[in-house]
Amino acid sequence: MAADKLTLLKSLKLLAGIPDDQLAQLGEFLAPREFSDAQPVFEEGSTGSSLFFITDGHVRIAKHLRSEGGSSYKELAVLGPGDCFGEMALIEASAPRSASAIASGASTLFELTRDDLNRWLSANPQLAMGFFSRLVQTLSGRLRRSSNELTLLFDLSHLLLEPFTNATTMFDKAMPRIMQYLEGEWVSGAYLYNVFNDEMDLVDTEGDFKAALTKLAVDPAAAQNSWLGDSTYQVVFPGKKRPHGSIVFHRSTGIDKEEKNEIARTLTTSARLIASALENISFRAEDDMRARLKKNTQSGPY
Repeated sequence: MAADKLTLLKSLKLLAGIPDDQLAQLGEFLAPREFSDAQPVFEEGSTGSSLFFITDGHVRIAKHLRSEGGSSYKELAVLGPGDCFGEMALIEASAPRSASAIASGASTLFELTRDDLNRWLSANPQLAMGFFSRLVQTLSGRLRRSSNELTLLFDLSHLLLEPFTNATTMFDKAMPRIMQYLEGEWVSGAYLYNVFNDEMDLVDTEGDFKAALTKLAVDPAAAQNSWLGDSTYQVVFPGKKRPHGSIVFHRSTGIDKEEKNEIARTLTTSARLIASALENISFRAEDDMRARLKKNTQSGPY
C-alpha cells in the first residue's frame, strides 16, 4: 500500500518536484476509502475538511440544479486515477462543498484531512509556499475551463435559436463559435447524413481539416462519441432512426487525461444542442413541404 501511495503522489501535478522521502511522509497520512457505484463521496452543501486522491475508478463532480419542474444534476467533471478533488476544503475552513462528488463505478480513494496536511507541512515548512501556489493554479485552471464551457454553451444556445433554413448555414455559423473556445490549435470537420445517397457528407470544415484527415481513422457514420487517439474527439448528433451526423475535432498537440474529460463533456453538450437544432431544421423543412403540398392541392389541377 505504501508503494501505491508513493506512485500516486508522484503522478500528481499538485505535488510535482517534491522529493520522494517527503512524499512518503505525506503518504503516511493518506487514509484509503472504498466507494461503490453511485455512492456519494460528499454532498453539495456539506461541510468538508478533506482532499481526495483517486487511485482507482472514477468520480463524477456534479452541481445540483433546482427549477420549478423539480431538480437535476449538471455534470461538471469526470475525474479518474491520479486526479484530486475537494481542494477548497484545505483553503477555506468550514466552507460548504460547492458540488457533489459521486463514485462512477467501484472506486478507491485516498483521503487527506486538513489537519494531517498541516502536520505534514509543519514537518516540511519549506514546501508550504510551493504547495499552496500549485493548489491555487489548479483551482484557477478549473475555474477558467468551467467559465469557458458555460460561456460557450450560452453563446451556442443563443445562436441556435435562429430559424435556420438549412443545416449547412447552421454549421457555417456554429462551427467557428465552438472553435474559438477551445484552447490550442484545433481543426474540425462536420459530417451530415445525406438521405439521397445514404452517406455522411463533409459539409463544413474549420482550419486545414482535410490535411489532418489523411492521418486520422475517422468513421463518419459512427454511432457513439469517442476519442480517436490522444488528440481527436468525435461527437455524434443522435437522431430517432440514425445519427444526423457528427463533428470531428483534432488538436495538433496531445491532451492530458483531465483535460480530455473536460473537453469531451463540453463537446458532447454542444453536440446535443446542435442535434436539437438539426431536429428543428428538419421539422421546419417538413412543415414547409406540407404547406406547399396543401397549397398546390387547394389550387386544383391545371
